[in-house]
Amino acid sequence: MRFWGYETMLRKKLTWAAVGITFVAIVALGLYVRLRESQPQPTAPNYLASPSHTDTSDTTVFVTRTGMWYHRGTCIDLRKSRIPVKLSQVQQYCRPCSKCRPPQ
Repeated sequence: MRFWGYETMLRKKLTWAAVGITFVAIVALGLYVRLRESQPQPTAPNYLASPSHTDTSDTTVFVTRTGMWYHRGTCIDLRKSRIPVKLSQVQQYCRPCSKCRPPQ
């Protein structure tokens, strides 16, 4: 009868521990992805859906889907979403961005 040495038993236990941790991580990632997919996506604010007036000479600024500030077209905060609107439409709802300092 052959007995395993301490190193062999330790190696087997560590291998099974790694397999268990990997399994738990994969299950947790799957649950996270499923949870993210089931959450409702944010919608555009109401002032974008129905403009109060259409003045073509007004300056165009940009807002994000969920933001409360308006920006210049070159602002770094517009990486994920960029919705062009007229300045007169958003002045009463949004504040100017402190990073890019759009017109007021």
